[in-house]
Amino acid sequence: MNASKAVMIAGIFLIILLSGCNRNAADMIIKGSVTVNEKAETLTFSGVLSDEALDPDTPFRARFFLQGKTIKNALGTDLIYTDKELKSHKEGEASKEFKVEKTVDIKKSEDIHKIISEIKNNDKEAVTIEIVNDNGRIDDKVLHDIKTSSN
Repeated sequence: MNASKAVMIAGIFLIILLSGCNRNAADMIIKGSVTVNEKAETLTFSGVLSDEALDPDTPFRARFFLQGKTIKNALGTDLIYTDKELKSHKEGEASKEFKVEKTVDIKKSEDIHKIISEIKNNDKEAVTIEIVNDNGRIDDKVLHDIKTSSN
């Protein structure tokens, strides 16, 4: 009976330990932000990524997942892909950093101030940058950094 209790306790401990592990252990996203241009009525989603956690020659892509109702309605979509697929460093090379960016027109410009508020709100997950490939999501990070531009 003591052996079965020990096995059960070890199993419970293992489950607790594994449930505390962070799925986003890749830490590929160095930083990300959203820039609002009120004059041009656009949002520019950008990020800086590192391929240090990836195996050499691994293809990947960045996308921005929109969860906020206001931002999804204002842009008419919930996923924004960057323009190109990227590939991690070659065997024997040092890791690299990549800058990704995508500008999208705002279809409902009257919601610009609501969008800014929604992204800045640390209690909400309005915009998430995700790193994905054919095997699924590799890393993600919620963005709250928002900038304004007027050119």
